Formats: sequence, C-alpha cells, structure tokens
Amino acid sequence: MPFLRGRLLNGSASGQRREYIECLLDELEHFYQRLSWSGGISEAHWRTLKSFHRELVALLY
Repeated sequence: MPFLRGRLLNGSASGQRREYIECLLDELEHFYQRLSWSGGISEAHWRTLKSFHRELVALLY
C-alpha cells in the first residue's frame, strides 16, 4: 500500500481531496487486513473491492 499511497498523495492533492484520499487508503488497508485474515473471498468481498476500484479510478481521472 505505501506505493499506492505515495502515488496518489504526491500529486496535486490538497485540502479536502487529500483528506478523502488518505481516508480511502486507510479503509482499503484495513479491508485488506481483514480479508487476509478471513482465508477466503466472498461475494461481499468482491463487491467491496469493486467499490474501492471505482473510487480509485475516479480519483485518477
């Protein structure tokens, strides 16, 4: 996650946008930890991953 965090926060992010990115990345990191402990991926996990994907793509464009 450090690479992703560095890439997204080293850009022109400032103010509320920067806070949003930091919050989103913190949530993604916590989700990843919970997922790795669960031992499997359920349909709900896939939906959550797709949601994170949409948010990250929206931030990049």
